[in-house]
Amino acid sequence: MRNQRRVVITGLGVVSPIGCDLELFWHLLSRGETGIKPITSFDTSPFGASLAGEITDFDPTDFIHPKKARRMGRVSQFAVASALMATRNAALDLEQEDRERVGVCFGTSVGGLKEAFEAHDSMLAKQYKHTNPFTMTTTFPNAVSAEVSIAMGTHGECETYSIGCSSTANAIGRAYDLIRSHDVDIVVAGGAEAPLHPTIFSAMDAGRTLAPDQGGTIRDLPRPFDQNRCGIVLGEGAGCFILEEQEHAERRGAPIYAELEGWAFTTDAHSMARPDETGREHRRAIERAVASAHWFPEEVDYINACGLGTVELDLIETIAIKKAMGSSAYRIPVSSFKSALGHAFAASGAFQLIGTVLALQHQFIPPTLHLTHPDPQCDLDYVTGLGRSKTLQRALVNSFGFGGKNIVIAVSRVDVPALRDTILASESGSTYHERLVAPALAHSRQAGLIQ
Repeated sequence: MRNQRRVVITGLGVVSPIGCDLELFWHLLSRGETGIKPITSFDTSPFGASLAGEITDFDPTDFIHPKKARRMGRVSQFAVASALMATRNAALDLEQEDRERVGVCFGTSVGGLKEAFEAHDSMLAKQYKHTNPFTMTTTFPNAVSAEVSIAMGTHGECETYSIGCSSTANAIGRAYDLIRSHDVDIVVAGGAEAPLHPTIFSAMDAGRTLAPDQGGTIRDLPRPFDQNRCGIVLGEGAGCFILEEQEHAERRGAPIYAELEGWAFTTDAHSMARPDETGREHRRAIERAVASAHWFPEEVDYINACGLGTVELDLIETIAIKKAMGSSAYRIPVSSFKSALGHAFAASGAFQLIGTVLALQHQFIPPTLHLTHPDPQCDLDYVTGLGRSKTLQRALVNSFGFGGKNIVIAVSRVDVPALRDTILASESGSTYHERLVAPALAHSRQAGLIQ
């Protein structure tokens, strides 16, 4: 029987409400800046909520040829852009790789639902004449992983996972399994979401899941674990990782950010809209992730919480952490990035893992914003204020989704090779572009996907 292999993260790419650049994303996240603001893409006056983590500075033609970009949904544009950035960040030259040993695993919750609603409105207005022939390929959830594979020219497994808010965590876990089982050497893995459409917003508002903000006059939402938390603030974006078998990464001198050491998946089997109040399966997911990584609870240095900002789930997550971590629960710092980025469904899992990996690298925990009136029942060590410097080696990332899908990822710090320092220091220079960016994107340019 072949030995199972170790899996490392060698590249990161992000499209987010606080930056479409890895350095800017970390700078603003670590400083406690927020990407939550009034929505500009549609009129929110009919609704009780008006805020979101909206991306306003993204231009798909920075990454994709305009003709190709027009044939993609916004969610696929986000996915491809984040994948190209992650490839560049990993110094990965796919021309030098066996593309049959490179896979793609991406998560999305609503996929191209935004484009589906827009197409429906257009068809009605035109009485089903002049229908866009690319409607189906822009709306399929399958398009998210397929467009990434097309852009990268990969020939290994290519799959889209859609299990709600935990979709990206699912994609990361499956990518981990593919590498461990010798199926592939590299996986381009991540998640993308573009749910900011008035019909989706209206449905969420009608379901009383969105935090009311009095027409945008309340600007300090969301507020995970706060006594006054009152619901979700939507977001959008994408995040991508280059996952590699460790020895493969070392042979090519790759930058190594962190190691994935384990993951776990449990299901409530309780309700599509409400979590099981006992938190039994949330607790079991945490316990199984720790066991999968062969850690003791005492070895966990940080927990990146799902931290949705709802009354029920924040309390359930707190209880689950207490029960799973036992006497260690109160000494482990906890924070939620949704306070800065909103809840971007599947993309939130990508934001969580990227932020956690960077926290391990910088030995600094970004704060949970707006947690000014702590809930007495949510009494763990939530990091607030200006964030916290701390020695970090091992972390858990919680991703709990609608329908009771509970996934926890265990990730650990790896000593930073000199190569990555060189890459990050020279990322904006022409030498970097000539030596790393151009080779990594050669296939996409040749295929006409980028300019």
